[in-house]
Amino acid sequence: MIRRIVMCKGGVETLDYFSAELAEAFTELGFSVFFHDLDQPNESVERLCSFLEQGKAALVTFNFEGLQKETGLYQENIGYLWDTYAVSCYNIAADHPYYYHEQLSDLPKQYFHLSVDRNHQNYFRKFYPEYREAGFLPLAGMRFLTRGIKDEIGRGDRFGENPMADGGMDIGSRPIDVLLAGNYVPLSVCEPYIYQRDAEYAAFYQGILDDLKASPDNTVEETAIRHCKRELGETPYDQLRITMHRMLFLDLYIRNYWRGLVVKTLAEEGITVDVVGKGWEALCCRRPDCLRIHPQTDTKGCLQMFGEAKISLNVMPWFKDGAHDRVFSSVLNGALCISDESRYLCEQLQDGEGVCYYKLEKLSGLPEKVRYYLDRETERRAAAQAGFEKVMRLHRWDSRARQLAMLFPIY
Repeated sequence: MIRRIVMCKGGVETLDYFSAELAEAFTELGFSVFFHDLDQPNESVERLCSFLEQGKAALVTFNFEGLQKETGLYQENIGYLWDTYAVSCYNIAADHPYYYHEQLSDLPKQYFHLSVDRNHQNYFRKFYPEYREAGFLPLAGMRFLTRGIKDEIGRGDRFGENPMADGGMDIGSRPIDVLLAGNYVPLSVCEPYIYQRDAEYAAFYQGILDDLKASPDNTVEETAIRHCKRELGETPYDQLRITMHRMLFLDLYIRNYWRGLVVKTLAEEGITVDVVGKGWEALCCRRPDCLRIHPQTDTKGCLQMFGEAKISLNVMPWFKDGAHDRVFSSVLNGALCISDESRYLCEQLQDGEGVCYYKLEKLSGLPEKVRYYLDRETERRAAAQAGFEKVMRLHRWDSRARQLAMLFPIY
């Protein structure tokens, strides 16, 4: 029976926050938790080996942290430390599997893959049948308040329970009208990859992008695979998955095309949008006076800003059947989230239940929707509050920890 859990710290800052939230919940469920320090591997591995018990521990990690042959965790001709101790490895992939094609090789024997979007899950089953697929585990929300385990791993504050009762959280007095938290990658960064070969390839790539602009409800993979089959005929899955990995720039392009267009649509209608992250200086906008750019900050800083915003603007990173953590975090910190749709998100939160939805293909109506809620405090407060209890109950990391615990072997 698994009662010991290993998690990683010292990698991506946001993933450290997610891990700390899970660790807090696992501890409350009665598990012992050890954080392996990726920044100090040699010292940490010695303590890790003392913590592990043969066949009685699980690694719970994000984005292959601890599974990329890191120092101390892997030795040539021996393999992974996880195999030596028969550790079950549960990896939550926070992006589409085609981002991780290179990592999806030479993994521990007991590797289990979790997807944050049901489309990702279906793609993984089809294109990586050599690995065990462990299910759908959507990202979860976090609150900015009180203290806890995050201080132990150097990641700041834990979160409280009621956004209306905590100091500085009153919805009516928030200083930011509209906030979008996320980086922007200028399309010019992607364009060299579109035109890197010849005109025929450029036309092929442009055709995929044109379809995604015209039909933004479609996924990148179904659109790209349809074009590939039309050009190449039926292709073995092991070749097609390599092709998809080599076309990552299409995913990056379309994400940022829509993210930039959504922000421009509001700013050019005279609505001030605060954006937090890198790259926004490169966005071409006829009303730069309505674009307030804040430097990239850490997770704690983003959560604090959600608590200062009337409206949190979200553009899905092409999750068409999943949910991004910033949607749930917005609700948990008292901001009304205005977001494009995903099938899963619409199942979980109805329109007006913490989230109000818009359609990417109908952006002309977005400024009116935003102005409506900015001008009507009572309606905005009611909508922001409406989904709070449900998100608290179902969409924090403690809920995800319970779901993960159900996967662990009990023998």
